[in-house]
Amino acid sequence: MLFRDILGQNRVIGFLRQGLATGAMPHALLFLGAEGVGKSSTAQALAQALNCEQRQTDQDACGHCRSCRMFTAGGHPDFLQIKPSGEGGQPQIKIEQIRELRRQLGYPPLAGNWRVVLLKPAETLNEAAANALLKTLEEPPAGNVLILTAIGERDLLPTIVSRCRRLTFGAIPQSILIQELKRRKGLSPEQAALAAAMHYGSLGLALQEDFQQLLDQRNQTVKELEQLEHGSVGEVLQWATQKSKKDAGLDKFIILGRLWYRDLLALKCHARPEQLLNWDRSADLADQQRSLTTEAILTRLDVLSRLPQQLRANLNIELCLNTFTLRWRSPDVVAVSG
Repeated sequence: MLFRDILGQNRVIGFLRQGLATGAMPHALLFLGAEGVGKSSTAQALAQALNCEQRQTDQDACGHCRSCRMFTAGGHPDFLQIKPSGEGGQPQIKIEQIRELRRQLGYPPLAGNWRVVLLKPAETLNEAAANALLKTLEEPPAGNVLILTAIGERDLLPTIVSRCRRLTFGAIPQSILIQELKRRKGLSPEQAALAAAMHYGSLGLALQEDFQQLLDQRNQTVKELEQLEHGSVGEVLQWATQKSKKDAGLDKFIILGRLWYRDLLALKCHARPEQLLNWDRSADLADQQRSLTTEAILTRLDVLSRLPQQLRANLNIELCLNTFTLRWRSPDVVAVSG
């Protein structure tokens, strides 16, 4: 993995290139950002650049030397990854793993000048492991760089965060996501636009998406939205009960529902069919937008947008969804009269 292969993270890569050029690379780094934006790939690219025998003038690895070939083969002994263990219940990075890491750090790197350790995700460090890691983060043995990845700082000990140089990975631009989905998965521009919107800013997640399955989930979401709109009270309450169950696809329902109403709003603003994300359902969207006011569409978008936060704050998911359906069908959501 080379720096030039990392997409959409120019600020982070620029900082790392400068650190390599000046010899002032921090010994502990915290990579923050959503899943699939390149945190782990960047850690590997840094490890490869640090150990490259013929590093380029732009501080990228050459990709051809003995060390780079080991990285390409996936077996460089000086790039260690510490991941959560699933034994005994919830996956965690445990104190035994940190103790073993500290033992290994007591020896020089095996094949190069630098050992790079990637701990991911750092949120899975249990309290004992996190406390055991503090001393190592503050003063790691020479020739070692520790990289932690996390979505955000909230679930990390402040003492962990304060010992690291924080680098924030932003969302990858949609234009890059669409380009890569077209190139790597052979999607049409319209298909790539929907998949990219579904996984806003995350190339890793977008590449994992099964597009046909995504279309099936979108079509199911549209049916459920119609049920919320026109179903009886009993049918709507039954929907809330079913959707409150584990693995009922609630997260995707919210995202796909927002994308559907985004297209309805776009049509209200006279968007062309090719500008829609749900391009293959443009006729259905056109019919529906004629029956709704702009205010009704905006209200539904607002109700959908607020739902994730309400779910996080409410232990009773079914009750939360019942409240959601009442807001969805409230008098404030005004339909165009026939």
